Amino acid sequence: MTTPLDLKKHLSQRAQRVMGTLGKQTSVPIPGLINLGSGTPDFAPPPPVFEAMQAAIRAGKAQYTAWTGIPELREAIAEKLRAENGLHYDPATEIIATAGAQEALMLTLMTLLDPGDEALTPSPNYDEYTRDALILGGTLVPVPTTPETNFTVTAAQIEAAITPRTKAIVIVTPNNPTGTMLSRETLTQIAAVATRHDLIVVSDEIYEYYRFDGYEHVSMASLPGMRERTITINSFSKSFAMTGLRLGYLAAPAEIVEAMLPFHHAMMICPNVIAQYGGVAALTTPRDWFNDVLTEYDRRRRVWMSALDSMGLPYTPPQGAYYVFFDVRRTGLTSAQFVARARAEAQLIFQPGTIGGGAGEGFIRGALTKASPEFEQGLERLAAFVRSLT
Repeated sequence: MTTPLDLKKHLSQRAQRVMGTLGKQTSVPIPGLINLGSGTPDFAPPPPVFEAMQAAIRAGKAQYTAWTGIPELREAIAEKLRAENGLHYDPATEIIATAGAQEALMLTLMTLLDPGDEALTPSPNYDEYTRDALILGGTLVPVPTTPETNFTVTAAQIEAAITPRTKAIVIVTPNNPTGTMLSRETLTQIAAVATRHDLIVVSDEIYEYYRFDGYEHVSMASLPGMRERTITINSFSKSFAMTGLRLGYLAAPAEIVEAMLPFHHAMMICPNVIAQYGGVAALTTPRDWFNDVLTEYDRRRRVWMSALDSMGLPYTPPQGAYYVFFDVRRTGLTSAQFVARARAEAQLIFQPGTIGGGAGEGFIRGALTKASPEFEQGLERLAAFVRSLT
């Protein structure tokens, strides 16, 4: 008689800690559903990206590259950071091209956190940071924000959460899921806290191009004294709609990059070579093509706000990224209940505000990433669904 497999005995503790945290995914499209909460941009990358990739395929580029990426890509990243963010990094020793921002953030936390260590981040936050810290045996400590402050954290709140186990502060601005941005003044104050307590700052800037109403994007590493204690993460997924090509990067002092390389090599060796050539083209193509994209996303943002006003649902004014964080507490439903019923009764897909921490309870993450006419149809369904609840 065969002994049944005791799966719990064989799975690692880290695997058991995170089982089920992703939910279930299906690749089968469901007719009639409209996703008004997707984090995937709906526009195409600029044509030079595909042209460069096709040229790389024709040239037979199929071998490993340098672990940190091809020199042309790292040089283009360094120039982008210099010209747009006021950051100066050596492309030979201070930049790693990664398989998207997802690898960059895992690589960063692997390098910083031992079991029992903590990193702080404002909540609501991007849930992958929580999962990655959990995998490593560390803890992503949420610093709760409130609707009354538009879910914007203060340096004093972060400082109050610091313990002897704290190793880093994670900042995501523009923010997912709230669509808020941290001002230069607030970032400067957080920088002072990091310096005072000798902490690393992880600055996730993947939504930097999505800014509205004149809001300024400030790179943490550009502030006085912060270059040596900041790891900057960015990606081609949001900036160039290259989500499936899996290409991102990070920039950090050479000593930190050197410490990251064994983990990077173990996971990836190097990013996809064809995607890397596409990344060079993306960064060296004039970015005026994005003007129309941002104009359209701003139009959708305003339509979203007008629709929510008509429904009587409050929201956090979207300043950046491409999300709308709206308040459904008056419906009497929790975030999870609202999402489940919207899918079942209105065929709408959203993300609950709690996906990035309990501070988002009662809120829903909508997005600007659905094109017309489904965008307008989705909002009409939402309005009818809200009426049915209230």
